[in-house]
Amino acid sequence: MIRRFKAHARKFITLLLKERLDPGRAAAAVFLGIFIGIVPIYGLQTLAAVGVALLFRLNKPLTVAGTFINNPLLAPLIVFCSVELGCLLRLGSFQPLTLSDLAAARTHISKEQLFIWLIGSVALGILVGGIGGVITAVMVHLHLKAFATAALRERVRFVNGMFTPCSLRARQFVRWKLRLDRIFELLAAENLGSGTVLDLGCGYGMALVFAAFGDKRRRLVGCDLDAHRIAVARQALGHLNADVTVADIRQFELPPAGLILILDVLQYLPAVEQSALLKRCCSALAPGGILVFRVPDGERGLRSAIAMAFEQLFFACGSVGFRPRMLSIAEYRGALENTGMQFEERHFQNRLPLAHVLFVARKSLTETTL
Repeated sequence: MIRRFKAHARKFITLLLKERLDPGRAAAAVFLGIFIGIVPIYGLQTLAAVGVALLFRLNKPLTVAGTFINNPLLAPLIVFCSVELGCLLRLGSFQPLTLSDLAAARTHISKEQLFIWLIGSVALGILVGGIGGVITAVMVHLHLKAFATAALRERVRFVNGMFTPCSLRARQFVRWKLRLDRIFELLAAENLGSGTVLDLGCGYGMALVFAAFGDKRRRLVGCDLDAHRIAVARQALGHLNADVTVADIRQFELPPAGLILILDVLQYLPAVEQSALLKRCCSALAPGGILVFRVPDGERGLRSAIAMAFEQLFFACGSVGFRPRMLSIAEYRGALENTGMQFEERHFQNRLPLAHVLFVARKSLTETTL
């Protein structure tokens, strides 16, 4: 019983400490915590910090920790700086303060002196809180960047390892694809959910392996028209819970899935079939499931022109029989909005001079997409 309580308490504290720790919100939490700690509302600072954190959905431990700036060691300095800053704002200049002045203020303080202290503490809180917020944002950003880099490196090593049994040509393709294509960097930064992973147009199955990192038992389903790529995928995914087949995505039966990936495939389809496929994918998602698809960005000038030329060349070499058909960003948005999905866009440029848009759409936990 005690062991179970400790485990639940540890889990709760861990979740509490990690809540909303992106750089912007972490900076806001520290700023408000320091501001509340400096403003003279003694006895109510912790309560105010918790209330503000709940109101603005900030990290509560970080906000409360900011109020600790007002401690017995720093309190005299905070009061002194607040009064001097208040004098500058109220009277136009700093005023010399002696120990006798501070001692007298402890027993009697006029309304004017209280007002000077108050406006000075507000200004000092904004100044020091701002500095603390900026430092926090930089530190959290660097930490998250280092963590993301380490996590990406581990995933890349895992993917390369899974393709070790494959041919040298396949291994080299996978290695350079991982280096040049930023899609994997973006996927590593996303929450890829749980449950079955479905990759439409999976190719060598790299994205499936990438999603299986950390959970080799996760079911992986993929399809592609290229029989050679499917053969390589089967060889690489042989030790995973994978099922990859040669099939046309338009007729492929979509299993219920927690994550569906469509990377550089939609432009193979006519406009009407693109919208129909997105609708089918949204219907196949389990509650809370995620749909991730990438399309070329046609609104980025020269890079868009290069991306379109690259796609047309790829289509010509593949003997597809028709030119790529990219919908506008607004049309892709509309297709997702019609299904009731909540989605975000990630505009990014690859290490090659190509511009893309990554759509990350999430299905509600309670609503059923029609």
